Amino acid sequence: MAESTSTQITIRGKRVLPEFWHRSGEEIQLGCSRCPELKYCGGLSVRAPIFDCMSLCCGSPKTCTKFVCPKQRRYSTLVNEAGGFNLSPYLQRVAPMRQLPRYVPCLLDGGTLVGPVSLPTVAISLYSIIDYRTGIAKYDSREQLLSHFKIRPDAKLVIAATGEDRKVENFWHIFRSKKTAASLMKLRPALIATPNFSMHGKTVRHDNLLSMSRIVHTFETFAAAGLPVAIHVNGRTDFDFKRWTDYLASSPEIYAVAYEFGTIGRSSRRRAWHADRLIELARNVSRPLTLLVRGGKNHLSRFATAFSKVIVLDTNACMKAKFRQSASRSGAKLTWHTGGTQADEPVDELLAHNVRVSHRHTAAILRLRVRSNAQGAINS
Repeated sequence: MAESTSTQITIRGKRVLPEFWHRSGEEIQLGCSRCPELKYCGGLSVRAPIFDCMSLCCGSPKTCTKFVCPKQRRYSTLVNEAGGFNLSPYLQRVAPMRQLPRYVPCLLDGGTLVGPVSLPTVAISLYSIIDYRTGIAKYDSREQLLSHFKIRPDAKLVIAATGEDRKVENFWHIFRSKKTAASLMKLRPALIATPNFSMHGKTVRHDNLLSMSRIVHTFETFAAAGLPVAIHVNGRTDFDFKRWTDYLASSPEIYAVAYEFGTIGRSSRRRAWHADRLIELARNVSRPLTLLVRGGKNHLSRFATAFSKVIVLDTNACMKAKFRQSASRSGAKLTWHTGGTQADEPVDELLAHNVRVSHRHTAAILRLRVRSNAQGAINS
């Protein structure tokens, strides 16, 4: 049964209407057939009564700063900055990523830790290490960064690039291409993901197309600098994922893609649509691909059958430890309990416990075996 168009769904407090979600297999809007960008867009099919995506323009191009629209004065400048809408194949070498476990906890900060934490692999947010005044990393060396986040010296480092829309979009405006990439190279990450530039459902398609171009431009800049990088294949329509499939198929050096389910919302139907597109992409690219994913736990076992490897990023273990909550497994569920630590007590041991329990929970979903010793539980 189709979801009601009157259903109110929120993503991070913002109202989202399912009537603006793309419908697979349906005819495109009447006005799309005459659009000069149809070859990049593929057309939009939604339940909302609109002629084409330009019906979603706010009508105030002089003051609109949220989206990219052909009616804006800076439209051509913004499109040219990202290299246009065409996704040209990337044929150069991409530095290989180091061997990574299938579960990677994300550290939010080092404020409540004594450190160095006993985790051999950790992830941190790209937006927490970038100076938004200069566009380069805040830390002059890997050692400086590890000291700030209380990470042990020999840990493998994953730089994740999902986050709040404001931080993600602002990154593009302070991105200094070679300088930004060179500063990140000093941190020697095992893997870095490109930002997941937004693919909003209630805006003109030109904004979506530009986000895809920005993702590709960032990926190519990171890869050219020698960073091991996963490309975030964000999409709004079936055609977007077809374009990503074609791009990956013609870019043989790319070995990893990233995806973020935390910003999709709580609609199981919409999450399933995104999961199906990811699985189709993996099966239509004729080589092994690694998936770096946050969220989407109901689909992890399916991803494991389609991708050669699934690496799950988890923010809960650290966030819950920060609020002094302890993890436990009850059957197939992961539950959290408050208590057991004092307000001024470091949370190092609690974090390590949460990581062990969360890792086993994730491994069970992925149907993997985990060694019984504590070290193996955070390495496999």
